[in-house]
Amino acid sequence: MASILLLIIAAASPWVVHLAPPRQRALALVGVVAVLLLFGIFAHNPLTEWQFWAGLGAGIVTVLLASGAGRGGRDRMLERRRRRAFQDGRDEPTGEI
Repeated sequence: MASILLLIIAAASPWVVHLAPPRQRALALVGVVAVLLLFGIFAHNPLTEWQFWAGLGAGIVTVLLASGAGRGGRDRMLERRRRRAFQDGRDEPTGEI
């Protein structure tokens, strides 16, 4: 049971940090480390188990695939900036010559 729980914790950890708002990602990372420490205190050291590394690898790969890393990330960022600038009204004419 502990090995399945460790696999689930390790696979969910990258998602917890990824889905947290940008300003709260550090706090999410601290929370993940706290959960791993609690697991290590009450069960056994998770760093020596293959389930931890397999789950962590699977979680990181699924986050990278879902976020589309390597497929025009910079283009999407520039498009978001343009869209945000347009919504802020910075692209509208000011009437100044």
